[in-house]
Amino acid sequence: MPSPDQGNLPAEVSSFIGRTAELEEARALLVSTRLLTLIGSGGVGKTRLAKQIAAEHRQAFRDGVWFVDLTDITDGDLLPSVIGARLGLFHTPTETAGDLAGHLRGQHLLLVVDNCEHLIEPVAVLLHDLLAAASGLRVLATSRQVLGVTGERVLPIPPLAAPPADEAAANRDGVAPAGPGSPAIPDAVSLFADRAAAALPGFVIDNSNRDLLYRICHRLEGIPLAIELAAARLRAFSLDMILERLDGSLRALASTLRTTPERHRTLESTVAWSYGLCSAPEQVLWARLSVFADGFTVDAVEDVCSGGPILREQIFDLLTGLVDKSILTRKGGSGGGPSRLKMLGLLREFGIERLRNAGEEAQFRRHHRDYFCALARHGQTAYFSPREMEWARRVRDEHANLRAAAEYCAELHDHASVMAIVAPLQLYRVGASYVVEEYRWLASALEHDCTPSETRARALVACSYAASLMGNGDEAEQRAREAADLADALNLPGVAADAACGIARASFHGGDRARTLRLSEAAVALCTASGNLAGACDALYRAAVTALGMHDGRAADFARASLALAQEHGSPYRIASGLWIDGFCLWRAGDHQFATARLRDALPLYEARGFIEGIAMCCEGLALTASALGQAEHAATLKGAAHAAWRRAAAPFPQAVVRSLGTDIVDEQIRKALGEARYVAAFNHGAAFSVAEAARYAVGDAPGLTLTQAPARRPADAAKALVAEGLTRREAEVAALIAEGLSNRQIAERLVIAQRTAEGHVERILAKLGFRSRASVASWVVKRQRIPE
Repeated sequence: MPSPDQGNLPAEVSSFIGRTAELEEARALLVSTRLLTLIGSGGVGKTRLAKQIAAEHRQAFRDGVWFVDLTDITDGDLLPSVIGARLGLFHTPTETAGDLAGHLRGQHLLLVVDNCEHLIEPVAVLLHDLLAAASGLRVLATSRQVLGVTGERVLPIPPLAAPPADEAAANRDGVAPAGPGSPAIPDAVSLFADRAAAALPGFVIDNSNRDLLYRICHRLEGIPLAIELAAARLRAFSLDMILERLDGSLRALASTLRTTPERHRTLESTVAWSYGLCSAPEQVLWARLSVFADGFTVDAVEDVCSGGPILREQIFDLLTGLVDKSILTRKGGSGGGPSRLKMLGLLREFGIERLRNAGEEAQFRRHHRDYFCALARHGQTAYFSPREMEWARRVRDEHANLRAAAEYCAELHDHASVMAIVAPLQLYRVGASYVVEEYRWLASALEHDCTPSETRARALVACSYAASLMGNGDEAEQRAREAADLADALNLPGVAADAACGIARASFHGGDRARTLRLSEAAVALCTASGNLAGACDALYRAAVTALGMHDGRAADFARASLALAQEHGSPYRIASGLWIDGFCLWRAGDHQFATARLRDALPLYEARGFIEGIAMCCEGLALTASALGQAEHAATLKGAAHAAWRRAAAPFPQAVVRSLGTDIVDEQIRKALGEARYVAAFNHGAAFSVAEAARYAVGDAPGLTLTQAPARRPADAAKALVAEGLTRREAEVAALIAEGLSNRQIAERLVIAQRTAEGHVERILAKLGFRSRASVASWVVKRQRIPE
């Protein structure tokens, strides 16, 4: 039987890179867990991590750490004797689970069982019996699928941290060289560099190869096996040649090492091993899921992938099976809330080949296109309603799928469908960093399809909007005027009103404020007459901004009319805009306390929308009110915070709007009050903030506030404030979640109550407070969650 200090854990011949978080979690779990299973897709590094964990725990187990690789075992009945042999019990009967358990009783050892996925049921039964019989036994298993044993704890193993798509560009210039393991570079890049040095002695990361390394590791999605195979190719190929071939197929990388398991000789064989573990319906769904880009929801899968041998009601269980087998991973919703499922790109490539071979690729890409075209159309109604935040978040999550749908339409030369997908995303485009991309989609589609239609008219309006956000006023006006002419010809008064708003918006770039104000007022009239109240709200906002810049006394009236319309329809984004411009009007009128409150109310709504420009705009306004209240140092810090947000902003147009209001003189006043040295110090303090820190600081909810600022309420104080207004404790919780922008369904999930119960709470809150919209509740909550100044 095993004796103290024994074990058969193989020695490693290569260094271990990364996995700090996984090692830490495994250490914590092994204290109280007798069966810990590392699960993940093929090639993700489960075996290497298990060996590292085991090596670290050698001294903790009196009777050693023992490693059993099940890769080549195909008969589950052989498991007891195979494990017995690995334990050194060559001359002792271990044909049954009872025999093996008898030898393990009284032993204190760690058993590492590697690659269990193809023998799930017999492994699960055996480990259950062994753990029940031997109290000193601990098991660390690796599998692509959960074992399903009572007491099992599962630790999902993701790929290594890899550079995001845009990080390579950020590292091309001006970055000092860093070596493998450096905290300045992602673990995936460190692993590549380490293995590359083994293949090509003397290899180091420097400015000449950094960009290629980042792009390769991004393309390989941080999968350790893929990275090791790619690094080994440096014996024969340059980095740029490797990158070029990675866009070919899964077969581009292959191991030449004779000791590499067959299933890991190529990425394709690794994926094929997982495919073989799936049931026939799971294999069909895997192939169909490959039409999605960057994840999907269960609802989307049910609509897109059902049909033929897969019934809609089967989808949920099939997805569960694919998650259990590590084909899919769950992203988000760690508290049990909404989440998305994702598939690694390498698995998608494998799936799309199967779909293509089955002759079903075109069919399911059409299904995908139709689903996301329908999602985009919701923007025509959802964007001026309480549903706007939820819709915008959904569209942001689905951006890659919307792009894939548009690309498919472009491949088919169906440019009208490209317009139909992209044009309704007008509001989403603001602050989402996709303005240029979507402008290009629209401009190309408009060029290729000149058929007079409502779809083209709406696409012209959306293209005008994008051009304005990009600072191209001439093109924006030309597109909007063409849209107006087409809308008139087709008798589309609502679209014509939107076009009038576009003309007014574009006019702003010309600097003729009187003309812009006239066009804005005309747009208000057209929108009101046609029932286009979203357009009227926008045109009133434009009129307010323009009038304020002209010192026209009507600015406040325009601002409050825009805000009233936004509140009536419950549009959080436009409520934020109305609050912002009203705050500037109040500042100009000398009501600095109320102006501060307005701007602080606007900022959380902008932040919930993900509109970074709005955060910057509010910081700019709050700097004005702070200066007027004699808080010069705070004002300078807010100017720095605004600068930090502007650096991250996607569009130049909002910054031009702020500059049009003639506020630069205040900056000079702040400098004069502080002196240059103190001003620079305070400004730099704010400029060092992240966008989230800038937002917290601006609303008085960050450390280091000046004495003249009001501290934020603690959560308990905030809840008491809402209850003191007549709400019950539960209603106060619901109201706070409304202020976060959550839907009724999301509130129900967060509070673990029925959706109908959540809806009842919302209805009672509206009735008690006398409000007509959720946005009014959100604004009310924000005001009462702060101590008055």
